Amino acid sequence: MYFSDSSNKSELIHLKSVRYWHRPGGGIFEVIEKMKEEGITDPTLLDRSYVELYVGSLFAMCLQESEKLDWWISKPTEDPPDMAIMTMMRDARQKLWFCSREVEITRYIQGRKSLIQTILDKDQPYPGNYVIACFLEANGIEYLKKISTQLSGKLKNIRNVFLIFHGMSFSEWEKLSEKKEAISKVTLVQLLPVFDVQVIDIENNLEKWKLDDKRLAYVEDGKVYYGLRRGESTTPKIIF
Repeated sequence: MYFSDSSNKSELIHLKSVRYWHRPGGGIFEVIEKMKEEGITDPTLLDRSYVELYVGSLFAMCLQESEKLDWWISKPTEDPPDMAIMTMMRDARQKLWFCSREVEITRYIQGRKSLIQTILDKDQPYPGNYVIACFLEANGIEYLKKISTQLSGKLKNIRNVFLIFHGMSFSEWEKLSEKKEAISKVTLVQLLPVFDVQVIDIENNLEKWKLDDKRLAYVEDGKVYYGLRRGESTTPKIIF
């Protein structure tokens, strides 16, 4: 995935305005609670901010499994970006540093326009380190490697493009011993600058999140703290 070989330290322009960074499981849980409140079973029927929270949380959750790093999410006060994600990485000297990206979210709904055009419509000259995360909400077959090749010659501003969808490719699906296991699967496909695929199980990830649901990262006086919420017994640790 994109962050595996990142070498440039990035600074999120919204770092000072975003106080709390939440674990991606917390974002999914918030969406689920909202769905219960509204009496619906499809997160895409919620208003835009909750859909963006859902997609951004899934994105960070997939990266967490792919990169084997802890990830946090936030909803910036200004748009763009739609969401922000961050992790802590170690340099060659094993020193921790803050790595973040700003995420623009778009939705591919069949019948409105092609998948390629949906992505190209987001190819704007955004400032900072922007990533496009496209949520596929359409049934059917898409030849993603072919789309990756076509996009590489068309994008002018954004270099990093991901697709997120419920389910998995046919080849991955055939590997499952119990097909019912596919129900909670989510796939993240990186189209550019390289082609890569990560499949996660939402239910399993939410079970892991329940073990550390109080873990937050928050910003204060230009430093990032990691630990429990303010006022709890454990003293937060400065991580940046």
